[in-house]
Amino acid sequence: MSAAQRRESGAASLVNLAPRHKVGLTLANPVLLAAGVVGYGDAVLPGLALGRLGGFVTAPVTRRPWREALPQVAETTGGLLWQRGLWNPGVRVVVRDYGPLWRRSRAPVIVHLAGDDPDELAAVAATLEQTPGVAGLELDLLTPYQDEAGGLEEAAEQALAVRSAADLPILARVPLSTSDEAVQALVERELIDALVLAQPPQGLRYRPADGLAATGHLHGRALAPLLAARIAELAGWVGLPLVACGGIHSLEDALACLAVGAAAVQIDTALWVDPLLPERIVEALEG
Repeated sequence: MSAAQRRESGAASLVNLAPRHKVGLTLANPVLLAAGVVGYGDAVLPGLALGRLGGFVTAPVTRRPWREALPQVAETTGGLLWQRGLWNPGVRVVVRDYGPLWRRSRAPVIVHLAGDDPDELAAVAATLEQTPGVAGLELDLLTPYQDEAGGLEEAAEQALAVRSAADLPILARVPLSTSDEAVQALVERELIDALVLAQPPQGLRYRPADGLAATGHLHGRALAPLLAARIAELAGWVGLPLVACGGIHSLEDALACLAVGAAAVQIDTALWVDPLLPERIVEALEG
């Protein structure tokens, strides 16, 4: 049901992102926060009513502590480069420090699993399944660094490891460039419950004056039309809920994605500019 149909019919905004799952992943509304923009739920910005949203995705979690360069942000034309990396203190510390917050959260908590080793992913998933307050898991599959031939088998192995280790709904985040054939193959294996479009693309900003280059994932409103177009292409035949993520910087951007077939939207770095945007989208859908 599109946003316009919801308003016309007066239907509730409840969204199930895992209709094939025996428990499901039911959200009060289709507005979520993307991985890491509020940390593990502890970095809430002034004015952001987290409990009013459909849910949020945490920063990455790995089995062991991942120590590397701290996250960095660099402005670029029309957006920014965010080099978040996998920096985190490891799943046991994350659960110890943020598990109590997740138990109290009024918004469902979806934990973002990081890494590519199936055994490591399975270990993290098993720990999180035993953590009260965790409603689902998200992981990156079919990354741009995986070759087209072997990437699908590698992604399926990762998803299977998570599915076998934890009975929680799984959201798979894939690049916009993922082919229809790869999407279909991933969906047909019945290892995931929803498809998140998309992993943010890698970008580089070069400064000739000093010869320095900044790299990171590209975020910005220019991505919104690309996102909406890909959602529209997949909505007609993919038998899983689609979650739109990337470039959504306004109510119009969010409504466009919902109108063309997204079941939900994730707001990412736009939150840092406008913390009230997610709640305005919720109010528009409820109005």
